[in-house]
Amino acid sequence: MLAFVIGGIKSGKTKFALKKAEELNNSKLYYIATARVVDEEMKDRIERHKRERGEKWITIEEPIEVDGVLKKIPIGSVIIIDCLTTWLTNLLIENYDVEEKTNKLLDILLKIKTDLDLFLISNEVGLGIIPDNPLARKFIDLSGNLHQEVAQIADEVYFILCGCEIKLK
Repeated sequence: MLAFVIGGIKSGKTKFALKKAEELNNSKLYYIATARVVDEEMKDRIERHKRERGEKWITIEEPIEVDGVLKKIPIGSVIIIDCLTTWLTNLLIENYDVEEKTNKLLDILLKIKTDLDLFLISNEVGLGIIPDNPLARKFIDLSGNLHQEVAQIADEVYFILCGCEIKLK
């Protein structure tokens, strides 16, 4: 099963995904974090999130090779990937071929979604004004395209707003 959880920053996406994942009563819980430690505040934030998840979650920090990590997780596991927009940012910063990397991720998601319970989290960044710089416009375009593709292959899609979920699919 593949569930796509999207919403604004600090809207409650991760809290919702953790709750849904834990309701599956599976002992194999994996949390793939795509954030990089770039400063002390981010380091503190990551550590706080680890404590909030607790020891039942196995945390894997992988900013780029998410598809490779997914291939190694045992069948029957529950996985949260948090988050796609951070992963996409990492690809852009490191000058990866974004189309190639997103296609690889989409391919592996299609292959494993029947063997695992996956929750993909992402930030909706397309509800604001059109940015005034090319990189920001490129990021919004890439995010929007990726979100559409993930939503198409997802079994369930949730939009989170102010801690409330709206089931879209």
